[in-house]
Amino acid sequence: MQEINTEKPIIGADNNSLMALLSINLVVYALIGFLKVVYYLSSYPLEQFYAQVLHPALLFANLQILIHQPWSLLTYNWTHNGFWILLNNMLWLTAFGWVLQRSNANKHLFPIYFYSGLIAGIVFCLLGATVPLMGAGISVMAIAVAAVVLQPQFRLLENLGGGIPLWVLGLVYFIIQGFAFLPMAWPIIVVSIIGASTGAFYILLLKKGVDLGKWMHQLLHLLNSSLAPKK
Repeated sequence: MQEINTEKPIIGADNNSLMALLSINLVVYALIGFLKVVYYLSSYPLEQFYAQVLHPALLFANLQILIHQPWSLLTYNWTHNGFWILLNNMLWLTAFGWVLQRSNANKHLFPIYFYSGLIAGIVFCLLGATVPLMGAGISVMAIAVAAVVLQPQFRLLENLGGGIPLWVLGLVYFIIQGFAFLPMAWPIIVVSIIGASTGAFYILLLKKGVDLGKWMHQLLHLLNSSLAPKK
């Protein structure tokens, strides 16, 4: 899948994709919160904040809106408007992302996050939903599925009776998500399933030697090489 590296990613290391994903989500949330405070202290109505800051980052199932803000296909799954939703997504992202790291699949975290969000976003626009799409939930679900497909027997908490198989944690996660889906609009449920399937599809192709994230890895290597200080 990728070259075996006995040196595990650590916090702050350049090869820690999980830390990068967590950091981007947290920074975006903090930035949105900061701008909301600025609008409030400047006595601007909150409607103006939503119209000028939040809504441009969300994905609306409206082709006319999408034409004017195509970047929302790439920003909606980094954008959260609630702390508890953010915390829930980041905890699950950490749990399943850590498993992928321990399975020498660290460099595939970002491609799975990216592809699942993009494909789900495109399908969402075609379904014509009346509510916007936002949050990392779809991409986190894709990473969860990818981890379970890759390492279903991976043991968590090994000191407790031999550990808990990853598929058990995955089952708990999907049951919780199933209850969370009950009040949601059907287009969001559909695209969530599609996003999750993207994670499984990515890993199945990877097992056959097809790396859909190869171009991202090459691009990152090129950027690192070009930005590295010359000796």
